[in-house]
Amino acid sequence: MTSYSLRIKYFFATALASFLTTKYVSSHEQNFVPKYESETGLKFPESVIDLACLANTFPSRYKNNHHETNVCLSQVLNNYTEIKQIHGLVYDDIDQSFISNTYPSLGIKGFHLKVFEKEKIDKNQNHNVFIIIRHQEHDSVLTDEMNEMMSLFGPAATVDRLQGNKEVFGASTISSMLRFVRQQFGLDYLPQAITMFNQIQLHYKDKHDIKYIFSGFSSGGLYAIVLAIYFNWPAITFSATGVEDIINIYYSDLFTDKIKQLQIPPIFNFAHELDSVPQLDCQLGTLCLYESEKIDQQSKLTAEEIEAIHISTIFGQTQPEIIQWLRQPQKWTCITSDSYNLKYGSCKRERLRWKDRMKLNSLDETSNKQDL
Repeated sequence: MTSYSLRIKYFFATALASFLTTKYVSSHEQNFVPKYESETGLKFPESVIDLACLANTFPSRYKNNHHETNVCLSQVLNNYTEIKQIHGLVYDDIDQSFISNTYPSLGIKGFHLKVFEKEKIDKNQNHNVFIIIRHQEHDSVLTDEMNEMMSLFGPAATVDRLQGNKEVFGASTISSMLRFVRQQFGLDYLPQAITMFNQIQLHYKDKHDIKYIFSGFSSGGLYAIVLAIYFNWPAITFSATGVEDIINIYYSDLFTDKIKQLQIPPIFNFAHELDSVPQLDCQLGTLCLYESEKIDQQSKLTAEEIEAIHISTIFGQTQPEIIQWLRQPQKWTCITSDSYNLKYGSCKRERLRWKDRMKLNSLDETSNKQDL
């Protein structure tokens, strides 16, 4: 009975992901800006710059505190008000964010997010509330939040695409074990995030013109997208990892009823084309990629240089690098998630496609040899 129930859950979750990925059917977005503005209700590129700056406000070991020229401080943040008092949520002054308050005495503070408001210029506009989710960083074994990512991405993060997306031996077992342990201690981030956002909605329950927008960088963008799908609000993220397998496999019990809604929120993920982090799991929505002159040198870049590209998206030397990238609109290409996944995706669906291709290639080679 349990096995049958799990199969039913996986079927509905798979149907959800299939619906999500087929909603965006064109390969290249020819009219990206009107699409972005109409679906999010925000201006481009101003809103993208704003959200990058809001993500930059999290304390980070990647920040360079010796520079005082960060445009975020003077040009953007003055237009936003950070909300630090919400009933039922704990605001931690050291981490400068709301925390899920899991085991603070052990230094394990769980999920982190910030809440920002922007004043309306026009009384007919919605009152936008921005939920910004922190990327993953850690200081010790107890506070190593990458364990959460390992529990979700163990198989997908350790594949060899040249060998048909073959998973590294034992990766799935290790990730399953990590996930089991984290669940036993209540360290699963998505249930924490859902509880926190429900408290935020209660805070604004008397306002009827509220529009929520989720955002975040890297793994923070991952949870921004998952929450956006769960609560049906837009997500605008930066170098976010994919979420298809996470929804299909790890959180299928939370998403079985979502297929009935048939209302999929806008999802826009902005990243450097050489950034490999978005390749973890498969993407949903629209990918906007910055094309660099370094593309010809891609094979020569070291792992450290690729990581530096990822980090600098939000934590550049003096400001988020994406601000400079957005000043070069001719270097951006927006594509559907399906187009991106076909080339890079490492979710279960794409790994199966790779296996099929490898079989076809093998059959072709055999056929050619026989012809000779």
